[in-house]
Amino acid sequence: MTTDKIQHRSFILSLAGVCLVYLVMVLAYNRYAMLSVDEFWFAHFIYRYKDGLPYRDFAPYKTILGYYLLLPPMLSARGIMQTLITVKDTFAFLNMFILFISSLWLTRYFSRTGVLISLFILVSSEIVLSYSTQIRVDLLGYWFCFFSLLFLLEKRFLTAGILLGLGFATTQKAIWYIFAGNCALAIQWLAYDRQIKNLRNLAAFNAGCGALILMYLALWSWVTDWNTVINSVFHEASAMYRLDWYDTARRLFWQNIILHNPLLFLLWPLTLVSLFVTHENDTRFRDRMFIVIFACVILLSLIPYKQVFPYYMQVTIPVFFVLYAAFASWTQAVFSPAPALRLFVSKRFLQAFLLIYLAAILLLISFLELPGAYLFFCLIPVSLIAYITSGNSARASLRSLFLPLILLTVLFVGLIYPVSLLPARLASMNGDYQKAQVRMIGSLLATRGDYVAGVELIYNRNQPIAGLRHLMGPAIDYLYKPTPRLRTVMLASLYEDPDATADSVIQSLRSSAVKFYVNNYRINALPYKIKHYLDSQYEHWWGSIYLYAPRIPRGKGLFVLKFSGQYLIESDAAGSIEINGKPYARGDRISLQQGEFSSNAIVDYRLKLLPDINGQKPDPRFQKDQWNKVMF
Repeated sequence: MTTDKIQHRSFILSLAGVCLVYLVMVLAYNRYAMLSVDEFWFAHFIYRYKDGLPYRDFAPYKTILGYYLLLPPMLSARGIMQTLITVKDTFAFLNMFILFISSLWLTRYFSRTGVLISLFILVSSEIVLSYSTQIRVDLLGYWFCFFSLLFLLEKRFLTAGILLGLGFATTQKAIWYIFAGNCALAIQWLAYDRQIKNLRNLAAFNAGCGALILMYLALWSWVTDWNTVINSVFHEASAMYRLDWYDTARRLFWQNIILHNPLLFLLWPLTLVSLFVTHENDTRFRDRMFIVIFACVILLSLIPYKQVFPYYMQVTIPVFFVLYAAFASWTQAVFSPAPALRLFVSKRFLQAFLLIYLAAILLLISFLELPGAYLFFCLIPVSLIAYITSGNSARASLRSLFLPLILLTVLFVGLIYPVSLLPARLASMNGDYQKAQVRMIGSLLATRGDYVAGVELIYNRNQPIAGLRHLMGPAIDYLYKPTPRLRTVMLASLYEDPDATADSVIQSLRSSAVKFYVNNYRINALPYKIKHYLDSQYEHWWGSIYLYAPRIPRGKGLFVLKFSGQYLIESDAAGSIEINGKPYARGDRISLQQGEFSSNAIVDYRLKLLPDINGQKPDPRFQKDQWNKVMF
């Protein structure tokens, strides 16, 4: 067997091993961790595509291809939580397949070692573990964009544009990749071609992308009308992009992102050095330049973005994979024995770059209050640039010092220290409580009645209160103080009601058949007026579930019960209680039918509905209300 065949087999085995490790990690994580609030919301939205057409029957959130792609796994499972986990597992297998195939593809351009290093950095990151299988359409769109980037490397510009168009048909956030692709192609043209006739590649790329987007708009405009589709695809997306409600949390978001993914987000500016230094037999400089420019455009665009939630970093997964494959391959070549390096810039320029880079790292660590251990990261740029700027005679002896130092620092900053933070994070992400709540909610809804939770926790049931269906931050703020600025994002596609007020919500609750509400951070944030009404009509039963239990004031009067069933009489004090002329005492269980009743009591009391859950016993471990564990 030849050496190349042995190396190829070793590469395949290593690649398969890394991909399998990724698969095992995320499958285990899917079963262990809580689902995010948006995953429940997206699951509910995906399920709407089973019976309705977007734009015609309901206002879609984002472009719609991703929802149709995620619908089959949703329909293939049974049970609320099992269905959601099935969708997440589908993502896991899809991601593994894409990573495996694209790793083989990338070896056409970069070294096998470089591709494996990049893949290892990627799959060991918290972003991939936590967010690569979240129930969202965005990553599907980014994978289309990823393959578009690979086809750009193949010089197949029309195909690359078509794939980007498919990415846009999945999520408008593909606009980052469209912008980056055009910037990288334009800069490459300025650097190499500078002939008008060679702009045809850029034209073909945009023609493919534009044709797909126009076909999408035309198809759905035929189903409904042009204005409806244009408003949904562009105007609503623009309104959400301009939303600055989360601007004050940007520092916290970036702190969380870089704390758990230091190597990914601190290393990328250093990849610029690979454009300043080349080596003999550097046949991939042009491809590397294209990739570095492409990646830097996207990553720089994220810095001023006002809604940089940690999950939004899904956009970087394909970019980092290709970028670090190129950079690791270049680094491997630079540190190869007796390299003949060629600098396009002076050594002083590289030293100045190093000083600016180190200063930026120090300021970032200080500003975001990151662990002091991340200062060790500075060893990577210092070692690399010290090696590059050393003389040819010194470089051979420095190789054995700097290369191990770089690799050990990568291992420490990229894996060992972030992994040391995982136990505390995993403890806070335990999903047992959440799963128990969702299963019990499903059991309670098996009989008559609705619920309120501030988000659609059950994908095949609709909450009845328009102003409480999706209590994202701006929607809660809108209930306190409606403003024209917030009204622009009270969109039907987000299940928001631009006419909602505290009074209208209470009136809707009065006329509804809400059997219980689920306490969580969103419900906790509601205006006092709404919470006071909920307290008068519902009482804690188990977990974060508050069951129908109307408070009946002392004295004579009438009251209406919304549900037939068994009720428990509760009161803080003993005293005479008569309902429809029959005497009762606190602690009595009575059977009452839905309707109007007379009351004559000398104490305030509640009639607490006793739920029919078909013999299912609530888990005593979760009796206490842990509202912060319902969702995050």
